[in-house]
Amino acid sequence: MLETLRDGLRTGPWILGERFSAADVMLGSAVYFLDMFKILGDEPVLKAYVERCVARPAAQRAFSEQG
Repeated sequence: MLETLRDGLRTGPWILGERFSAADVMLGSAVYFLDMFKILGDEPVLKAYVERCVARPAAQRAFSEQG
């Protein structure tokens, strides 16, 4: 699964290339939880992806609303 995700991110910063999509919301949150629970391990490409996902304004608003 992780190899498939890494391969998908080779075409751009997002899973579909240059455009952020609903696929990134779903996959980004899954990778975020893998990292949060220390399941992800040493995955610099996926960790950078998560950082891009959580840096988006909508993600920041969602996190701030959750407290």
